[in-house]
Amino acid sequence: MNFDIDNYITFAEHTLTPQRFKHSMGVMQVIAELASIYGLNKTTAMAAGILHDIAKEFTTDDLLKFAHENHIPLRTAYDRFPLFLHGPVGAGYAAQELGIADAILLDAISRHTYFGNGVAQSPSLCWCLRFADMLEPSRDWEDLKGPLKPVVYSGNMGEGAYQLMQWIVPFHQAASLPVHPNVSRLAEELSRLRDEKGLDEVNNLPV
Repeated sequence: MNFDIDNYITFAEHTLTPQRFKHSMGVMQVIAELASIYGLNKTTAMAAGILHDIAKEFTTDDLLKFAHENHIPLRTAYDRFPLFLHGPVGAGYAAQELGIADAILLDAISRHTYFGNGVAQSPSLCWCLRFADMLEPSRDWEDLKGPLKPVVYSGNMGEGAYQLMQWIVPFHQAASLPVHPNVSRLAEELSRLRDEKGLDEVNNLPV
C-alpha cells in the first residue's frame, strides 16, 4: 500500500498540540533510522511514527465512545485508561479519517500502548515503534535512553525490548501510573527468555 506521508504530517499537525506534534515528528525520524537496521519498510515505519499518537488528545469520554462505537474490546479495567486506549483508538481513527487499511501499520499503532492480545502482524515494527517512542530527541529520559539507544541501534532487538520493559514497570509505578497486565507479562516473559536461551536467539519476540 502507498502511504502519503506528507498528508499524514499535515493531518497530525492539525490534530495534535504543538508539543505532541513535535514528539510525533521525532518518533518518525527515529523509526525511519531503525527501519534500515531491522529490515522494515521505511514508508510504513514513518507512517507509524507520525500517526502513533493521533488519538492522544482525545478526552477519556471520547476514547471510550470511539471504542464502543467501533467495537474495540475492553477486556480489562486497564484497557479503559487513556494511557493504553489511545493506541487502538488511534489506529481506528487513522483508518477512518485517512483511509488507511494496512493491517501491519494499524496493528503497530494499536499495540504501541501494550493494548490487546493475540499474534502481532509485525513484532519488529511494533518494537521499533516502542523504541522510537522512547528514543526520540525531545524525550529527556536519559536513564533509559543512555543504555537503550546503543543496544537498539546495534540491531539487538531482543535485548532492547528487555531493557525497555525492565525500565517501564518501575517508571509507571514511581509516577503512580497504572501498569497494564500486558506490560507486566512482557517484562516477565522477556526476562525468562533472556535467562533461558538469550534474546539474540529469539526470532519472533513476544509483543
